[in-house]
Amino acid sequence: MLFTLLFTSTTGVFAQFSIQKALRYDYLSERWSDYQQETKYGLLDFSRRYFKDTISVAEMKEAFFKYKDVKFMASPYEGFDSIMRLGSIGEGVMLLSPLRNHARKEIRESRGVWRWFGSPRLVNLLDKNGTPQEALLKKIKDDELKKMMNGEIISLKSPRRYMGYVISPAASMEVYMDGKLIGRSPSVNYSDFFAYANHYSNVLDGEWYHDVSGGARLLGVLQGMNTMIHAKTSEKTFSVLLYAKTYPRSKRVTYTIDLLLPNNPDKETENLFMSLKDFVESLPSKSFAPYYTTDLRLMTGRYYKVTVNKCGWLIQDYLDL
Repeated sequence: MLFTLLFTSTTGVFAQFSIQKALRYDYLSERWSDYQQETKYGLLDFSRRYFKDTISVAEMKEAFFKYKDVKFMASPYEGFDSIMRLGSIGEGVMLLSPLRNHARKEIRESRGVWRWFGSPRLVNLLDKNGTPQEALLKKIKDDELKKMMNGEIISLKSPRRYMGYVISPAASMEVYMDGKLIGRSPSVNYSDFFAYANHYSNVLDGEWYHDVSGGARLLGVLQGMNTMIHAKTSEKTFSVLLYAKTYPRSKRVTYTIDLLLPNNPDKETENLFMSLKDFVESLPSKSFAPYYTTDLRLMTGRYYKVTVNKCGWLIQDYLDL
């Protein structure tokens, strides 16, 4: 075949292929090396108390058929405290709120709005209808906040709704003692290597989900270089679930895909699916970061719509559809 893409190890991912400058070998190799360093440590390495459960493949498939055509209108922040970090774009949800430690029920049941200036600072309280509770906020004294802020605070940056779940790859944990920060985990800010490699190096800001679409397209481009099976095919479209075959805390995580749609694929679609499956199963460990969910679970799945014709492979993440 014209282009050969070999995934041989986590240190030599792209062994050879010749293509335009944007996808030249040394660029992807360098990006993989940088990606490995940036994702070397994450919340999974620091927390053994949270995110112990992983959403099963059966649950992810059930969610697809239930929510694939649903347009969610509710905010992913609904029901959670939110936190804005100084110098960051967007907000995060605080999964373990210090307010839950307060003696007064009305405060425990409120939603807090926090700003992070070295440590979280409570700037607003909202009731269940989203109405500001200024009088109630004034009743919370500084020493009360210090007492409440003992232990871990876990937050998810820029959460998004995804097939009925609220997810983010960017989770962080901070540990406080009497209101003072005494420890913090690093935070991974990319959903996968392909989104990372597609991110323009001269762009200094942007949220993790801004790169998901381009990352999926890059995955399709690489698959198109890995095979020429599409050259003689009529246009076909199918949907797949990509997920980790091994537990996310494993030293080596492997991946595969299952066909979601169509229910009764023709032979040509089956051949295209198997070609993509072989490619995905050759991807190196940690190509995809786990998503963290607001119900304190891990989600390794990606929902992709795949369109194949003689021009190549177009892969789209349902996060953007």
